[in-house]
Amino acid sequence: MQLTSPPRRALGLLTAGTIGLSTALLGVAGVASATPGDAVSTEDVVSAALTAPTAPRYLEVYEVGDGSVTLTFLLGYYDPAVEAETTGYEVSTDNGSTWNPFVVDAPYGNNERFGTVTGLINGQSYDIVVRATSDQGPSVDSDVVQGTPAKPIGAPGALTVTTAPGKVTASWSAPTVAGTFPVDGYAAYMFQPAGPDAGGMGDSLCHSTADVLTCTGDADFGSEWQVSVFAIDSEGNGGIHAAPVATGKIPFPATVPASNGPMTPAAGSSGKVEAGKTMTVTGTGYAPGSTVTLLIYSEPQVLTTVVADSSGNFTATVTVPAGLAPGEHTLVASGYDTNGDQRFTTLAVTVSAAGTATVTGPKLAATGADVTLPAIGGLAVLGLGTGLIVVARRRSAA
Repeated sequence: MQLTSPPRRALGLLTAGTIGLSTALLGVAGVASATPGDAVSTEDVVSAALTAPTAPRYLEVYEVGDGSVTLTFLLGYYDPAVEAETTGYEVSTDNGSTWNPFVVDAPYGNNERFGTVTGLINGQSYDIVVRATSDQGPSVDSDVVQGTPAKPIGAPGALTVTTAPGKVTASWSAPTVAGTFPVDGYAAYMFQPAGPDAGGMGDSLCHSTADVLTCTGDADFGSEWQVSVFAIDSEGNGGIHAAPVATGKIPFPATVPASNGPMTPAAGSSGKVEAGKTMTVTGTGYAPGSTVTLLIYSEPQVLTTVVADSSGNFTATVTVPAGLAPGEHTLVASGYDTNGDQRFTTLAVTVSAAGTATVTGPKLAATGADVTLPAIGGLAVLGLGTGLIVVARRRSAA
C-alpha cells in the first residue's frame, strides 16, 4: 500500500523566517558551499534534501508469452517529506547490468503495476529486476525474479460438451500448433456469462494428463455455462483456449436424491394443501447467502429458488402443481452447505385422487386443531363434577 504523509516537514520551517531556514539547511550537501550573496530558493533546498524513491516490492512474473514476459509489482513505500517523487521505471533482464525504460500501467487503479518486457528469446531464462527513477536518481533494485518466455501451445480442437445430472464432460482433440515446451496436460474451465476472451468469470471444471483428451467435473444443477479447454506445457504455462461451447442447463437428479436432513412446513401453515395452491416450507444447513432451488418429484419440476439467510436457513412459498398425479411425491431443496458440498433437504407429500396434498413428513405446530372431541370430554368431566357436588351436599344434610 502506498503511504502518504503530511505536507513536507521542511515547509513548516517557513515560520522561522527565510534567514533562519537558509542557515538551518546550510549543512545539506551542495548547499554548505554557497557563498554570501548567492540566491538559494526554498524549493531548491528542499529538493536537494530529498532521497531517491524506495524500491518496487513483490516483483513477480505474471505471464509469459511469445518472446515476452509480463511482470507485476507493488509501488515502494513513499514518504514525500524525505523522498523524491517517482518519475518512471526501468527494467533489467541481466540482474542490473544493463537497464531499459519500462512502461507500466495500473489497470485496477491501486498500488499494483503491470508491464511487459518484449524482444526476448523463447526458452531462455532471464534474471529480471525493476527500479524506480526520479530527479534524485534511481531507487535500489527490486528482488530478482526468473522469467522464461515461451511460445504458447495452440488451441485444442473439436471441443464437445455433454451433461448429466450435476456433471459436465468435455472432450477434445490434441492441438496442431506446437509451443516452445511440450504438452504436459490439459485444463477445462467453465465461464459465466461468456468465454475467456469476453471477460466471463472462470471456474475450474477438470484436468487431464497429456494423453487423455477428456475429463468430467461437477456443475451446479440448473445452471448454464460455457466451457473451454487449453493445454498446459511442461513449464506450467497455459496455451491458447479452444472456442467455448455452451453446456445448456445442467439437469437435476432424475430420482429423489439422498436426503441430508428434513424440510418442514412453516409454523402456522396448514397440513393439507390442495393441488394448485401454495404451501410454505423451511430448511436449514445451507451456506449463508447461497441459492437454494426447490423442486418436487417423482419427476423433478423446479418450483422456485430462494437465498439462504445469514444463518443458512430459508423460508419459501411454493405451489403444488395443479396437474400433479395422485400418489407419493417429495419436495426437495437443493443447494450447498458451508463446506461447498451438495445438500438436499426433503419433505414427503401425498396427493390424493381428490387433488388434496397431505404432508406426511414432520408434524406441524398444533394450530387450528379439531376441538369437538376435547369439548365433549370437557362436558363429561363437568357433569361428573356436578354430580359429586350434589352427593356431597346430601351426605352433609343427612
